[in-house]
Amino acid sequence: MTSSIVASEFVTELMSAEPTVDMMIGIGLVKDTDAVFFQYLGEEQQPAALMLPSGKPCTRLPHVTLTGIDIAEEVGQFKSTKLNLFVTSSGGRTVMLTSGLNTLWSQCVLTGLVAVFNEYGLTKPLTIDSWKGKASMRPCFAAIRQDNLKMSDQAMYDALVDARADRDQQLIERIQRDAVAVLKEALGIEPASVDVEAADKPLVKGDF
Repeated sequence: MTSSIVASEFVTELMSAEPTVDMMIGIGLVKDTDAVFFQYLGEEQQPAALMLPSGKPCTRLPHVTLTGIDIAEEVGQFKSTKLNLFVTSSGGRTVMLTSGLNTLWSQCVLTGLVAVFNEYGLTKPLTIDSWKGKASMRPCFAAIRQDNLKMSDQAMYDALVDARADRDQQLIERIQRDAVAVLKEALGIEPASVDVEAADKPLVKGDF
């Protein structure tokens, strides 16, 4: 059974005097739950769902700044291609969000981030909303918001809709890779390195 972590400090973005704690968050790792964000706790433990104090899943990461983006190749047993997104909270904590490059969640995120880039807003705080769909496979979706506006690049959105309609996974991947290349160049920095030992530690009150 997947454990859960109360993420109230992360969600409310409280300032803390504790040292920065890097952590890795996977998207939609468990299908039979409404939880979206799961913290990796190392090879010996199952990922833990991030939950609110109310017992509901954490679905919003507010007031974070994009600090890095990358594509990881041949990850894990199935040699997956992953989108790695590095965001930093107002409290100075860096988190790596990771999901399959071609997943709907990654498509939603990149479509939003390209729109943010087009509005010269990559250095400004943004909010990442995520939720589970109702289809049998429970896909995850996302929305990027900035200044209370949902951001979405229409040209990229339309291109992905057409590629999905044609079931053209290679075209989807090419569109995704092009978007990552644009964002990576715009950021002009190398992705943050993740402290694996710190990332394996459970998220506790005071970490964020």
